Amino acid sequence: MSRFFPQAQTIKLNADVELSIFQCQDTVFQLSSIAPGACFELHQHPESQLGMILSGCLEININGSKTMLETLQEFYIAGANIPHGAVNHSPEMAVGLDVKRITNSLAPGNIDEIIFKLSPNKDESTGFPCRSAVGYWCETVITQIPAGGKIPNHQSAIEQIGLVLNGQLIMTVGEEQQQLQDGEIYYAPTNVVHGGYNPTKEEATLIKVLILPYSELAA
Repeated sequence: MSRFFPQAQTIKLNADVELSIFQCQDTVFQLSSIAPGACFELHQHPESQLGMILSGCLEININGSKTMLETLQEFYIAGANIPHGAVNHSPEMAVGLDVKRITNSLAPGNIDEIIFKLSPNKDESTGFPCRSAVGYWCETVITQIPAGGKIPNHQSAIEQIGLVLNGQLIMTVGEEQQQLQDGEIYYAPTNVVHGGYNPTKEEATLIKVLILPYSELAA
């Protein structure tokens, strides 16, 4: 089993919801396929959860506050043990991204804020235009990697999980290399060299979730 290129475990919760779950050390990275009309009842867990809609439409409910998420425009954070749920009101399948991690409850930042809008930015590792937003324990960056575009080899004190959404990327993490397609991920732990490139003639979308240094695991 690869440490840097985890494989998905598929779980069908019921007739309406299917999960693809990747384990990245202490972090769970999850893709959810949610059928029209499906409902996640309010629930809670000790992990803090980041959520984003990759396609379709989904109404999320965090501790009674309801918001319709825009596709690839924003993410939410439901803190540890905060009730949250979701409903797919649309006639189309919705696909969501969730990241779950035990975090320090004393993490700095405005923990009352739950929706984080992505804004235009410049990706530090590639120099390409991107859209990003920072929550109190994570940052999400969406970058379009052009045909032939390169992600220079680099390392960071920040853990990173990257999801390929549309297109393909050849990624190298440590001594491992894989060609990733839509729905596949890489995991770059702290201080592990990683980089890659787009070998195709089509643009690829890369969604990165960075675990910020102050999201230390609770004792």
